[in-house]
Amino acid sequence: MSMIANLLGTVKEKTGVICIGLERKIAKMAHTPGETVEDILGWDVVMRAQDGVCYEYYVAQPPLIGMSHPQPVRCPLGIVPFDDYKIDIDEAIKIFHSREGHEGFLEVSLSWPLTHPDAPEPYWYFRTLNGVVIIGAISGQIKGFPNIRLLYMGAHH
Repeated sequence: MSMIANLLGTVKEKTGVICIGLERKIAKMAHTPGETVEDILGWDVVMRAQDGVCYEYYVAQPPLIGMSHPQPVRCPLGIVPFDDYKIDIDEAIKIFHSREGHEGFLEVSLSWPLTHPDAPEPYWYFRTLNGVVIIGAISGQIKGFPNIRLLYMGAHH
């Protein structure tokens, strides 16, 4: 079963809507800076339905329980929906702490930037006091910012 299957099933169960993928997850922190998964209370999740409508809801991070009812929202700009990833938050935090000079995280999110296919996978984003740490949600590789190409009048610059 994919990492996203449970999230897709939740929206279908609560609304009857079939979703094609995850747009993004943004952590709700118990306090900052965070150091472990226990510092995350839950997630604001946005899913995209087959008809292009997005639904947002809150779901608690286990072992906490609870969720809100999915509500239609405007789909976020700059990201694409995806239906699987391999590196869950527990492993992403371990990778985050494996780099030299690590500090705690202020924010955590998961999304796939619109620079796809230049961005080959969805990314975990950890905001720290010193910047952003990006971890591939499939490869587990620590990355710099994805390349962004400026388009002007339809041509690459």
